[in-house]
Amino acid sequence: MLEYRLTPNHAGVALWWDFAALERLHGFIHYVVQESVYIEDKEGFVLGLAYDVRKAYSGQRSVDQRGDTKDDRCRIYGVEVLWPVLLTQVGVLRQAMAFIPTNKLDQSIMFELEHVVESAVRAATPVLADEVIHRTRSAASATYVHLDSVLDSRCRYFIALPPKQRLKMLPKVMATFDPMYGILAKSDITLRPDVIPPTAFVDSDEDWPDFEW
Repeated sequence: MLEYRLTPNHAGVALWWDFAALERLHGFIHYVVQESVYIEDKEGFVLGLAYDVRKAYSGQRSVDQRGDTKDDRCRIYGVEVLWPVLLTQVGVLRQAMAFIPTNKLDQSIMFELEHVVESAVRAATPVLADEVIHRTRSAASATYVHLDSVLDSRCRYFIALPPKQRLKMLPKVMATFDPMYGILAKSDITLRPDVIPPTAFVDSDEDWPDFEW
């Protein structure tokens, strides 16, 4: 069964699975990415989740033990994923499944992934969880090209926030994935004071700066 562990500096969440569950998830992500016309870039950010999963079950990320006694103990593998990245990846996977044939196993894998991520959101920020989840679902209704074009700048902004501000700002960051945000930002309409201004986001070809999870 999939598990989560919150990271100390609120940058993201660590996802934990046993080898078999990770392998199934890895194959599932590849299937959705390759088959769905919604995901236009077959080597893009959604496949990044499959990459992280493969690195995890290859033992190249975090490794731990599950179980209290020697007889029921098994090895589990974990990987940290940045909040805006993971939320967008999961939202896109769900949207992409609407365009391909899926079976009950595919649906069960997706439901479990969504359950774990939403549970992590509720544990991390109980008061704002519903808004984060709502904003994530709204963002997933955008085109893949749009999400791909804004993800990097949103992540850079999120990483640069003080750790204590990250969860507070998470729903506001996710709100800027909505295509309407871009439309309003380009118009003469004055944005509400609690909306992040477009000038806060910077695109760059450089690697993300180092940050504490």
